[in-house]
Amino acid sequence: MLLALLPSKMFAQVLETEESKPLLQGQFEVGTGLEFQVSKEGTENALPLAIEYGISKKFTLLVEPVGFTSIMPKQGPHAKGIGDLEITLFYQICSEKKVLPSISISGEVKIPTAKNTQIGTGKTDYTPFLIMSKTTGKFFTSVNLSYTFLGKPSGVDVSNLFNYAIGTIFTASPKSILFAEVYGNTSAVGGAETPEGTVVTNPNINSQEISGGETVGAFGYGYYLKKELLISLGISYDNNNAILFRPGIEWKFGGKQ
Repeated sequence: MLLALLPSKMFAQVLETEESKPLLQGQFEVGTGLEFQVSKEGTENALPLAIEYGISKKFTLLVEPVGFTSIMPKQGPHAKGIGDLEITLFYQICSEKKVLPSISISGEVKIPTAKNTQIGTGKTDYTPFLIMSKTTGKFFTSVNLSYTFLGKPSGVDVSNLFNYAIGTIFTASPKSILFAEVYGNTSAVGGAETPEGTVVTNPNINSQEISGGETVGAFGYGYYLKKELLISLGISYDNNNAILFRPGIEWKFGGKQ
């Protein structure tokens, strides 16, 4: 199991990689962070929120709205507005043993709440996950495999996506953690190195979901202001030469053993 000082569902905000241990029954975890991305094409900002609830000892529900998104390319129209809503239900198949990892499955639905087609596709996506997590000394590592069934916007020829992620957290001290991950997806047009945006044949659609293949590396640092309150800073770099900075905060409360 994860060290006692770490939140049981920390990856929801610190990393993109999900971990398989559910929250306690009746427990909440709330996290948010400001995402700021820069690349040669321009800048993007987003303010995502993650609200997680332990339904039972095995089931956890995660709701992730994006209250604000700003896309400011150096060329072309700018876009501002709310993002899409993601809802994910997790079920833990087995808990972690001495040798074996904990294993969970989950299903995510992306609901197209974004009103601006520069921000979202306007279509619903579905993603089943397989999640495995294991503690090794001071390291807690998770692996994700998933497959996204993309909603197909009119006039856009896309393929579904295979997604992968591996992330780890190192407990540097009772109050400090270091974390790192690699994650990505195959191309929606069948080429792993297809430049982002090449797939978009409809000029009114310019969504991150409809893009070329992506590979992202990230690392960061987290500090516990108190046992259940974590602040963090993460930095990522992807194969499109974009750099993303993500300061965040998480608070866990409630629940029963």
